[in-house]
Amino acid sequence: METESPPLLNIGLIGFGFIGKLHAKAYQSIPFAFPTPKVTARISTVLRQHPGADSAFLQVLGTPQVTNQGDEFYAQPLDGVDICSPNLFHREQALEAIHQGKPVYCEKPLGRNLQDAREIATAAAKTGLITHTAFMMRYVPAVQQMKAIIENGGIGQPFHFRAYTNHGSYVDPLRPMSWRLRHAIAGGGALADLGIHLMDLTRFLLGEVVWVQCQTRTFIPQRPISVGSAQMETVDVDDWSLCQLGLEKDVCGTIEVSRVAAGSSEESGIEVNGSLGSVRVNFEQPDQLYYFDVRHKQWRHGKLDFPTPAGLQPLETLWPPSKQSMGYMLNAHLACCYDFLQCVYEQRVSALNFATALAAQEILEAAYVSAASGGQRIHLPLP
Repeated sequence: METESPPLLNIGLIGFGFIGKLHAKAYQSIPFAFPTPKVTARISTVLRQHPGADSAFLQVLGTPQVTNQGDEFYAQPLDGVDICSPNLFHREQALEAIHQGKPVYCEKPLGRNLQDAREIATAAAKTGLITHTAFMMRYVPAVQQMKAIIENGGIGQPFHFRAYTNHGSYVDPLRPMSWRLRHAIAGGGALADLGIHLMDLTRFLLGEVVWVQCQTRTFIPQRPISVGSAQMETVDVDDWSLCQLGLEKDVCGTIEVSRVAAGSSEESGIEVNGSLGSVRVNFEQPDQLYYFDVRHKQWRHGKLDFPTPAGLQPLETLWPPSKQSMGYMLNAHLACCYDFLQCVYEQRVSALNFATALAAQEILEAAYVSAASGGQRIHLPLP
């Protein structure tokens, strides 16, 4: 007997660079990862600058409508809009999607700066639309276990934490300029690109940030304007950043990010130390949590028997099982996209809504204000 097909939502994708393609692949992979999914999606239309490019990839997606005209994009029947464009365009595109009455999923950071993010979040809050942000690290199984252990008192009172992300992607001084290296478009460098994830994880795991101190460095101050060009352009964003954060209940810790860490492709981790134990996650082993229990004086690792924290979806409903695993990056984006679809279908408020994105953006803004002032302590909330 044939089973009933799951609901199919039409998603409009804005931007079709690396991240846009990754989101598209994530939506397409849901029926593979979950044989009986709650809801599925198809990319029905794509809004991008160059409609004629990537024809082979688009054909795999079922040849969606592709346009560089916003009116044509919104003339299609859309159940949700997914924004994967450079940061400069998030404000305009998110506000338009909200104006059109569409649920919106936006890549991080929400805006190029705090002012953009506040406008977007305020507009969304007035409508009650479903909103969602690409903080996909929250869905990593070991992170969810870490939250469960902390919330259930497994490490006692948290004392301090350390979070880091190392990329070697920009260590080559001949790598040419791109939008991620231009402050006017990106709004920041390594901290805005990578650190924003860790800022969100800090809030997710440990609570609100009350002050920030930060220093940044740009180690490669000029780059070719294009491949092989002798003409150089000044880089005005950070290659490396180090933040010290103070949280509620006297918890403190550091976030360090680099895009010039030679030999690192995607190296991230977070550890939290408390009065009764410690928890560690290495994102290269997303299923493996390391937990030291002072009472038993031993390390434990793997999946541990702690209940799902209140308000979170059971992970097995979002993260692909081991046989369907497609690697950490695609698994994480798939879980994030799939959660968005379920929120839209069930009309359920996302834990990663634009209010959450705004809170992370405020920490980011405070960090850059601190760095610009020579590392002074900046208190939150910002005016």
